[in-house]
Amino acid sequence: MEIPRERRIIVVVTFVGACLFAFGFAVLAMRSLAMAAVAWLGILGFTTLFIEPFVGLLNYLAFLYIRPQDFVPAMEGMPIMLVLGGGTAALVILHSAIRKQRLVFARVPQHLFVLWFYVAIVVSQLALSHLRGALEASLTFVPTVVMYFLVVELVTTPRRVRIVFLLLVHLTLALAVQGLVMHFTGAGFGGKKAYEGRIQAVGIFSDPNDLALIINSVLPLMVLFFMQSRSLLLRIYAFVVSIIFVYAIFLTASRGGLLCLGLMAILLFQRKFGKIVGVAAGLAVMAALVVLGPRMNTISPEEASSYGRLEAWAIGMQLFKSSPLFGVGFGNFMEYHFRTAHNSFVLCASELGLLGLYPWLMVIWMSLRNTRFVEKELVAAGERNFAMYTQAAWLSLLLFVAGALLLSRTYHPSLFVLIGLCAAISRVYVERSDKRYALIERRDFLYGLAGMFAAVVVFYLFLRVVW
Repeated sequence: MEIPRERRIIVVVTFVGACLFAFGFAVLAMRSLAMAAVAWLGILGFTTLFIEPFVGLLNYLAFLYIRPQDFVPAMEGMPIMLVLGGGTAALVILHSAIRKQRLVFARVPQHLFVLWFYVAIVVSQLALSHLRGALEASLTFVPTVVMYFLVVELVTTPRRVRIVFLLLVHLTLALAVQGLVMHFTGAGFGGKKAYEGRIQAVGIFSDPNDLALIINSVLPLMVLFFMQSRSLLLRIYAFVVSIIFVYAIFLTASRGGLLCLGLMAILLFQRKFGKIVGVAAGLAVMAALVVLGPRMNTISPEEASSYGRLEAWAIGMQLFKSSPLFGVGFGNFMEYHFRTAHNSFVLCASELGLLGLYPWLMVIWMSLRNTRFVEKELVAAGERNFAMYTQAAWLSLLLFVAGALLLSRTYHPSLFVLIGLCAAISRVYVERSDKRYALIERRDFLYGLAGMFAAVVVFYLFLRVVW
């Protein structure tokens, strides 16, 4: 697909302007980091307030992933994400007031469940009469809630969906490349070292498993570009980026990351080649990863890491059984066990009880279901490009959740970025359509309730067999 001449001019001018701005900022930062930070916030605030609030969201996501506050000494300890989230939200409201626009929240079911989940986090501490704990829990999770709402409320067109998704891809590419630098030179961002030979990033990605998880969440878009794009250059670029991502996953030596990679192969091949051939090809890839992947031959109930996970899961379900309604409190799991739950489902059930487990499962299920529905509608309407991004969002969230079942990532900001992106896609499609769609029905609440109890029972039975 050829890009129109006027679009090419805009792209070139934007790229050159961004490079000049980055160069100027770098020169100023070398002279004074404080002056550079003030200049950055001033320009960003002016742009967000008077020109386009969407820019504030892009800046927030950049800080969320690259996290200079975690490796730049002068920024250590600063509540960057809380300030950026609150400041961006305030500027969005002021922008609407200046433009005399009424704030109208998108009618997506995820809003209800994200707010419900936030309340459950606070209540889990209040139920223990921990007022200070409730305040700390609120301040810990509120940046994630704000970020989720910013994504849904500001990503209002298919073009913005593409921009955000491609930004996430390239921010993750920066993390992967610094991992490669770490592998070959011994140090990444801020002098970060590899963990027992396994590459990692910083902050919320300062774990090899987290780096593998976040790479798996954006890899589907690059693979779909390679499989579906009509542009040879774009396919070559997507192939190179995909190779970097896959190599980085291998260097993390994350067993869960490699299993998610195999799951992605099964899902994509099944779509591309049909159920029988596609699933067979995907299983062959999965088998190759199990045989050739680092540390994969150590997977067994008797292996120390696997045994530790099973032990943590068993203790987590015991905690859930002892406090089924409100849980033992947000962030309190390790007060009962020396290691974390290593399972997002178990962590949610044990810390927040049924009050938090239900909205957490519902927000994931509604995001996956509605995004899949939108993808089918777009394919039927012939909107292949938007459908590709929608399929990638569905795969990204599914792979993140699958990987999170081996990690404690119940509250991870990246999970809620993907949920927000899926909600934004549903919102964009519904608002563009002449038809009226119900993104949630009354029976969905009952289905979710039945699914939650079924999941708890299945997990209990699983533990009785393997533990």
